[in-house]
Amino acid sequence: MSKKKLLAAAAVVPVVAAGVRRFMNKSEATPASPAPTTTDTPTFDEAELGGEVHPDLLKILVDPADKGPLELSTDGKFLVNPRNGYRYPIRRGIPVMLVDEGRKYQDPSLVKQAEGEQ
Repeated sequence: MSKKKLLAAAAVVPVVAAGVRRFMNKSEATPASPAPTTTDTPTFDEAELGGEVHPDLLKILVDPADKGPLELSTDGKFLVNPRNGYRYPIRRGIPVMLVDEGRKYQDPSLVKQAEGEQ
């Protein structure tokens, strides 16, 4: 067997082995997990809001709804979208960037008028 064929075969074997492993893992019967209950989901209270968020992270985070920039609220507990009033909570220093959370904490009074509008 030539060196090229041997190298080609050596390159294909790990790929095939990984595919077989993946197939075998999927085909093994696993019992269905029970449906999550409300006690499985973490609950947060207002005391857990806030926390130090790295300034570099604040620079790159955008609103998932409109992809525009966000501002840190004056109390440091939310990232605010000044275009629609969505407020994304910061829990233990981690911004929760889910549209449903933004809607949940929406504050229409935070919407700023666009320049040129009266």
